[in-house]
Amino acid sequence: MSKKILHRGVPFSPDVAAFVARMPTVEEHRENLQRLQDVWDSLALLGQMSGTVPDIGDTRRAFASLGATLLDALASRTLANLRHRLQGRAQVAIDILVRNLFERTADVGFLSTDSALCAHAQRFHAGDAPVPDADRSAIEARFRAYVAKYSVYDDIVVLSPSGRVLARLDRTVDTDLPGIADAPWFTRALRQGGYVEHHGPTPLLGGRCGLLYASAVRGPAGGVAGVLCLSFRLDDEMHRVFRQLLAGDDADVLVLVDAAGRVVASSDPWQLPAGAPLRPAGAARLRFAGRDYLAVAANATGYEGYHGPGWSALALAPIDQAFEALQADDANDGIASLATRLDTRGLFDAGLLAIAPQARRIEQDLSRLLWNGRLRRQRATATVDAAFADTLLNEVGQTGERLRGVFDQAIGNLYRATLAAVFDQARHHARLAIDIMDRNLYERANDCRWWALDGVLRETLAEPPQTRSIQRAAAVLRHINGLYTVYSLLVLFDAAGCVVAVSDPAAAHWQGRVLDEPWVADTLAARDSQSHAVSRHLPSTLYGGRPTYVYGACVRDDGGRALGGIAIVFDGAPQFAAMLADALPHGAASCALLVSRSGTVVASSDERFAVGSSAPLPPGWASLERGEAGSAVIDLDGVAHAAGYAMAGGYREYPVAPRAPQDDVGALVLTRLGDRLPQAAPALEVFTHAPSASHARGAQALQVAGFRIDDTWLGLPADQVIQAPDTARFTPLPSTPRHLPGLLAFEDEWLPVLDLALLRGSAAPAPADAPLVVVQAARHHRLALRVHALGPVFEVPADAVQALPGGPERLVRGTGLQMLTLLDARLLWQATSNEPAAAIA
Repeated sequence: MSKKILHRGVPFSPDVAAFVARMPTVEEHRENLQRLQDVWDSLALLGQMSGTVPDIGDTRRAFASLGATLLDALASRTLANLRHRLQGRAQVAIDILVRNLFERTADVGFLSTDSALCAHAQRFHAGDAPVPDADRSAIEARFRAYVAKYSVYDDIVVLSPSGRVLARLDRTVDTDLPGIADAPWFTRALRQGGYVEHHGPTPLLGGRCGLLYASAVRGPAGGVAGVLCLSFRLDDEMHRVFRQLLAGDDADVLVLVDAAGRVVASSDPWQLPAGAPLRPAGAARLRFAGRDYLAVAANATGYEGYHGPGWSALALAPIDQAFEALQADDANDGIASLATRLDTRGLFDAGLLAIAPQARRIEQDLSRLLWNGRLRRQRATATVDAAFADTLLNEVGQTGERLRGVFDQAIGNLYRATLAAVFDQARHHARLAIDIMDRNLYERANDCRWWALDGVLRETLAEPPQTRSIQRAAAVLRHINGLYTVYSLLVLFDAAGCVVAVSDPAAAHWQGRVLDEPWVADTLAARDSQSHAVSRHLPSTLYGGRPTYVYGACVRDDGGRALGGIAIVFDGAPQFAAMLADALPHGAASCALLVSRSGTVVASSDERFAVGSSAPLPPGWASLERGEAGSAVIDLDGVAHAAGYAMAGGYREYPVAPRAPQDDVGALVLTRLGDRLPQAAPALEVFTHAPSASHARGAQALQVAGFRIDDTWLGLPADQVIQAPDTARFTPLPSTPRHLPGLLAFEDEWLPVLDLALLRGSAAPAPADAPLVVVQAARHHRLALRVHALGPVFEVPADAVQALPGGPERLVRGTGLQMLTLLDARLLWQATSNEPAAAIA
């Protein structure tokens, strides 16, 4: 066990000690506890000197020890919640980027095989003669048509093998590219068969830093005719990611760092500018430019085997502001009340679960000490001693109440912080799930429109049906499907909806068949090359009768006439499963669902919710605004779950089009909280005896020691009560009546233990930690009573005690409707040998 570090007299775990001074709630509780413990020290000294409560010091030390444990737990939980938040943000940032960049690797592979581009490169790659404007403009117009579908690129360039610009989208950049032919990334692109990824300053982009995807362009004979380069809008994309993850007033900073630890992109360039060197990722505490941060790093999870350029994300919280937002977020009355209504033991470790029972035991011990002290005070002979004892006992009691209040508040904050983190996590991961889906389906909408521009596919559909180059078109579809692995099938169909070619030879039986699903007509009726169609999420014959989305784009000739269309069948089952798996929080008992606005399950990580079945929905689900997110409590099979939810809001220029609102999809993340607890009975009001006129006139008084069984107040004359011992343990006895469970060792005697609850007809015995009360029934006749709780010790006029007709018990009237039944220890002694009925008859 690691050695604790003292912070203002309180021991804290080493990993939190350095941060405690920045945690307002922890500091507030520490100050309150220390103030009360200082008062307690004075009271303990007075109690010891007077003999009123001589052993209060032990209780004070127990409170101090538990207070230190509680403060350390609260600080540790606060730090853990912050780290979890930072970890989640960093992981989302890098994983969303990597998913995006995976699509770019496929794009450059597809576009580098574009027939018009390959022909252009083959024609002009040799020599140094400038490319005629007409030819260059034609290719650049084609680039613009592609980029119009994808706003993620700011430039497309095709270079000759010698590095000469054959065409480019951005003509504002100087075409003179010194040294480009010798750049390592360029020479790799010429040599290797796949894509090349490069980040850094480059003459290709006018000297600015950029992220390039390059691939060799091959002529009809297969020889390398050039290199195609796609320039990804990294800064724009990261701005969108950062804006989504950070609120406008958020103090956290998110950065991308490369393998050398240098900042690639930053959510706050004023604090952490691009190019700044940071310590190796993973450091818990980081200092930069004179400011301390808590930092958490995340490496890419990977997508379809791709892990990105070797970057990681770093989430940082300035330590001087790191814990302020946590305090505000946790102050939620709804969550606070929820903590009292659920069995949330599964959310806490054993150490945290032990705090509340320990606090209750200390409170019970204090209650016992005060009870014994009041018994001693009742026996005090001197008026001055009695008055002093009353004052001291009242002060001790009030200080104990204040201490209990601080403990209750701190324990409540601890539970609330834990629950708030669960709800925040569920909401965060629901937003992540729907963002992954939005981005993924954005790519699908763009893919079909890109591929509708392919020259081979257009030529095939323009040919007479009898002479169509079906195998050539099928080869293009297979090549595309090999690059874009998220599709189960690509289909080329003519203007009559008849299938011409497919990407999978196993689906060749579709050739010649007419597609009659509604999205086919929508595809052919598209108004221009920017439009696309998408099916509803319904079973599709192209997907083996399983539900999925099918995207379609119209294939047109140069005059704009519809020749047919390309349909891409999204491989929904594994792809949605992968999205949900990536979105699920690690190590939590959670499941994730994609659900339509009407409540139908689109995808689920939990087999309880089959696709097409009805999902459990939070209130107001059907009326959620697009992009809206929140959290709620949902009961499943009698177990409460934290439900994070988010409705699709789209990505970039395609919000959720062209879906109708009823086809919107949202995400639900459900995290198990615990079983609902039965409604607790209201706490029994402490018995307060009613004032009496005869008491005021100085009539003979009776001292009463009260205690509780179930919801009934009982008592004994104080002169029959010796004390409440400091143990609830006794030696069990076999073969005895249930109301006589054992023997208590007390002052060299073995006393019979009498369970008053069972004696008086309760079905269940008193709890294991129920207090004991030692009473004197007669000389040499002592016994221990097992009660549920100790009550007040008070004085009443003897004539205010009312005898019950036909029985030995008497009544003491309290305020309102309260009554206390006064027992007699002599009759209780009889129950140690006789039947219970005889004892209470």
